[in-house]
Amino acid sequence: MLSLIFVSFFIVLLGLGFSMTLSYGAAFIIPAIATGFTQYDMMSIVEWLCKAAGKSTYVAIALFVVSGNIMSKGKLTEQIFAFFQYFLGKSRSCIPMVAVLTAIFYGMISGSGMAVVAAVGAMVLPMLIDYGYDRAFFAAMLAAAGSLGQLIPPSSAILQYCAMAGTDEGQMFKVGAVIGFTCAVVLLALTLIHCRKDTGDMEKSRKAYESLKAEGFVKVVGTSIWGLLSPVIILGGIFSNLLSVVEAAAISVVYACFVSLFIYKSLDLKGLWEAFKGSVKNVASVAMMLAFAVAFSSLLDVFHGGDIIAAAITSVLSTPTAFIIASVVVMSIGMMFMNPIAIIVPIVAPIAASFGIDPMVYGAGMSGIVAIGSLTPPFGVSLYIMSPIAKVHPMTIAKKVLPFWGVMTLIILIYMLFPQLSVWAYR
Repeated sequence: MLSLIFVSFFIVLLGLGFSMTLSYGAAFIIPAIATGFTQYDMMSIVEWLCKAAGKSTYVAIALFVVSGNIMSKGKLTEQIFAFFQYFLGKSRSCIPMVAVLTAIFYGMISGSGMAVVAAVGAMVLPMLIDYGYDRAFFAAMLAAAGSLGQLIPPSSAILQYCAMAGTDEGQMFKVGAVIGFTCAVVLLALTLIHCRKDTGDMEKSRKAYESLKAEGFVKVVGTSIWGLLSPVIILGGIFSNLLSVVEAAAISVVYACFVSLFIYKSLDLKGLWEAFKGSVKNVASVAMMLAFAVAFSSLLDVFHGGDIIAAAITSVLSTPTAFIIASVVVMSIGMMFMNPIAIIVPIVAPIAASFGIDPMVYGAGMSGIVAIGSLTPPFGVSLYIMSPIAKVHPMTIAKKVLPFWGVMTLIILIYMLFPQLSVWAYR
């Protein structure tokens, strides 16, 4: 009965337009009042939230958001683009390949798919259009490549999953990197295939390359190396076990400030302060939502909801394969309307463990579905970010992006069904 009250109020409040955080909060409080505080009281809610808030993962999420914002405002995207253009300039698919590579690489810095879509899309999509390339196709391709920013470490989706499931971020990052880079390679291959017929303005591309080449190898590499070093420092520190995820996140903030203020000089102290303020607003809502999501598992324990749900699911889905496929389908459908990770993970993570499914592979796979879920209509956020940049209707972009989404979903599902393909990354 308590679970029915919680779910009912939660869904109704979301439908009325309340934020995820407010919906969660009200859904916690209203059942307590309705049951006369016999099952749990307000102090119980406070204790659950305090327990949930004491996770180092939240610190990592906050710091990566800060460093991503600073790097975005510090114009590191332009330096990364110039580096790839210098080395790929003779290729007829140079500009499209450089655009996709920049989106993927920037994702390794920011950890946020939406930040990548906004920052890289605003810079390179107008350039692709100016060079005569298909605007709808590359709006979709950049949205797809940008979405990998939530899967390729430092992945915000993986950090959120780990906060709720209590799994190790560093190990899951390694699996996420394997899955994310596989998707990236496939997107690059699809770009090459597309450019066999969509060549754009080759003469304009050649002139741009020659202009960049005239600056010389030393100047181009010397300028861009500072942006390129960021993911090397972050991922190198984590994967070599020299740094914890939180330590790597802290170093990324210091590095972003240093490069933006003193190397590129693209930010002053006022700009830096604005980047910090913007980050705080982003982090506050995410952190509160995660705290409620983690506390949700405590609420389930009050009325043994986890056992009831697990029994119901395992009675229908009797094999790990069936459970994994169902998980992907449910999460994919949910992502069409909202980000259901905070609702689903506290329920499915323990069930996956009971099936003996590798928690790192399962978690990275589910995080991947969340990452690319920003591409799916009717409410795919990346579609609406890219639409005004491309000056194309979101549903037009959706038609082009769905094949990319389908291919990446298939790749993620294969890795989840055959964990031996990626467990080597952390064992």
